[in-house]
Amino acid sequence: MAHDSYPPAVGRWVRVLRRGALIVFGLVGLVFLTVGGWLLASQSWDRATGTVQECTTRIERTAGTTGRTVQTCTISWQAADGPHTTRVDIGGSATVPGQSVELRVSGDNVVLATPGWVGAATGAGGLAMAGTAAVLLVRQHRRNRRA
Repeated sequence: MAHDSYPPAVGRWVRVLRRGALIVFGLVGLVFLTVGGWLLASQSWDRATGTVQECTTRIERTAGTTGRTVQTCTISWQAADGPHTTRVDIGGSATVPGQSVELRVSGDNVVLATPGWVGAATGAGGLAMAGTAAVLLVRQHRRNRRA
């Protein structure tokens, strides 16, 4: 059912809600694009192998009653300028003290190493979402101008 068949007040609300949904979709796409770019940029950082010292586990609540398990672990590693220690959030709860983890290090920034395809796929998905939202917003704007 086209929004033209709605009463004028309802049609305006439908257009506003559609526009809002597209804007939110585009903003989520931009977040994915940024995260993907960050992950790709971290591929060029120095590699290090760290050792997990200790971890604390918590449940982060998401929508409603669901949640996800997140571990924050203290990780130490050796670099050319000496020993380093930091705390890193790790998804899941399978990490144990003494375990080795692959890291990417750049100055004070430390992340768990991820394959390059993860950053590329995240960035490409974000670009597709943001691009789709932009195209649909422009089409919606043109259609509304003609009406």
